[in-house]
Amino acid sequence: MGRTLAQQKTRVKKLIAALRKAHPEARLALNFSNPLELLVALILAAQARDDLVNSVTADLFQKYRTAADWAKLDENDVRRVNFYRNKAKAIRAAAARLLEQFGGRVPDNLADLLSLPGVGRKTANIILGNAFGQPAIGVDTHVLRLSQRLGLTKHTDPDKVEADLTPLVPARDAVAFCHLLQFHGRRVCTAQNPDCPHCPVARLCPRIGVSA
Repeated sequence: MGRTLAQQKTRVKKLIAALRKAHPEARLALNFSNPLELLVALILAAQARDDLVNSVTADLFQKYRTAADWAKLDENDVRRVNFYRNKAKAIRAAAARLLEQFGGRVPDNLADLLSLPGVGRKTANIILGNAFGQPAIGVDTHVLRLSQRLGLTKHTDPDKVEADLTPLVPARDAVAFCHLLQFHGRRVCTAQNPDCPHCPVARLCPRIGVSA
């Protein structure tokens, strides 16, 4: 990528500052009020729109409140979400594991989270960062795409992208960094038509893979 680690870290700090100014309201798009709700929302959100998931969980979170409740989830309550049968099965299985192994509570460490059905590294990191306030980088499609375009990684595997980003992003900014890339990826640096002329970080971006 043609820069030393120190130079990349300096550039990332500038990227974060510029993106904070451009997207001061950046936050996780999914609504939740506790770690269990976030776990459920993330399972439902796979290949689904965040606004649809929020619409569905608005009622779900009133009906289902504990791991014991979710272990008995009626799949018809999530049928508006794509692949709802598989997702309902994953939620029930995860809830059952929480009851069996963790006293019905969502664990706050990566190894235990990864032991839950339906939970991969991205989901686990999003839970750690957003529900428990830990410095974790969850690599979703926006974070992956923009990290490549910004020259922060050459990889396409999310785990390798995370490994590239972790030493570059200050721990205190890890969660916010993901939110900022997600907002920027939806609003400006879209997959098909990135708006480079109006991009607040254009001067810091090598536009890798972008023809605009």
